Amino acid sequence: MQYRETIRISLESLLARKLRTALTVLGMVIGVGAVVLLVSVGHGAKNYVTREFDALGANLIVIQPGKSDRKTHMGPPVGAAQRKMTSADVAAIEKKALNLEAVSGLILGTVSVRHADSISNITVFGTNEQFPSILSIVIGRGGYFSREEDEYGRRVVVLGRNVVEELFGDEDPIGRSVKLNESEYKIVGVLAPMGDKLGLNFDELGFIPTQAALKLFNEDKLFGIRAKASSRVGIDDAVAEITEILKERRDGEEDFTVITQVSMMESLNTILSMLTYVLGAIAAISMLVGGIGIMNIMWVSVVERTQEIGIRRAVGARRRDILQQFLAEAVGLALLSGSVGVGGAVIITYILHFVFPSFDMRAPVWIVVPAFGLALIVGVVFGVVPAWRASRVETLEALRFE
Repeated sequence: MQYRETIRISLESLLARKLRTALTVLGMVIGVGAVVLLVSVGHGAKNYVTREFDALGANLIVIQPGKSDRKTHMGPPVGAAQRKMTSADVAAIEKKALNLEAVSGLILGTVSVRHADSISNITVFGTNEQFPSILSIVIGRGGYFSREEDEYGRRVVVLGRNVVEELFGDEDPIGRSVKLNESEYKIVGVLAPMGDKLGLNFDELGFIPTQAALKLFNEDKLFGIRAKASSRVGIDDAVAEITEILKERRDGEEDFTVITQVSMMESLNTILSMLTYVLGAIAAISMLVGGIGIMNIMWVSVVERTQEIGIRRAVGARRRDILQQFLAEAVGLALLSGSVGVGGAVIITYILHFVFPSFDMRAPVWIVVPAFGLALIVGVVFGVVPAWRASRVETLEALRFE
């Protein structure tokens, strides 16, 4: 029996039982589609996290008071420090570290901001003039405060776009005053629209000089320090310098944690990769269930067509021909399932990307091809036993089968 004839007969057999074929294919389609969709979600999450970290600025270094377990890159819990981190630490790092482009202390707190009859509650960051370079902050109008304004604790503020619109509407806020709690601050700049970065909406923030923030929040210590390495290559050297400088100021005690943007991304990507693999493995189970469905239907088909097998054997068909025919039917089911499942899942991921452009979960090529190949393998594996059973049917028994 020629291969073309085998394919023709197999297709005729599948089309003769359209409903059964459709239901069999449906189980595998769900399995294949689930593999592609779930892996695409995990891949999209990794891309989203990477973009969010990149948006925070390149070569970011986070220094937090308190020592964390060396086995984690996520840093110590807030408030776990045994020793204060101060502006003097920032000055020492800025003076001695050779592999840093910028460094700033960081203080944060929530305040009420008021202008005329308008009032709002916002989060305020206390930083120095180098902070925009560290976190890639873009000023839309006006400017950021200067080193002199930071050193003297001048009451100046840079506000996010949403805060300005709520307080001033369409009026120009530059040079105007607002009250942060009960202290009056002059607006020197407004951020360009920045939106969310890792869950923090920069359009609803305020930034004031470090010394002014210490007075505003009645603090004598920093929440932490943020720095930017001169280059990605030199980030390890920068970390080593920061560590050595701070240890020297603490009599050799390493009562702080230095975390790099790279290490944070690696940790999160590792977690998300494991999650992606787990989701893919769970989805693959449903594909195996679909494969069992193919095996079950093929087995029923062998029983129903026993007489047909006997007639073909009687007119000269070999066992190998019967094996090829039923195996071709199983492969046909698998190919149809894989094509519809993969194609449908890819279309769904593109539609979701169109609806939610910020979350790119478009199916990566590296999962599309393996998913289709896995569907084909499952079809072949689960179709072999029924096909072999069909080829072993004895001619006389098959002709007598009712």
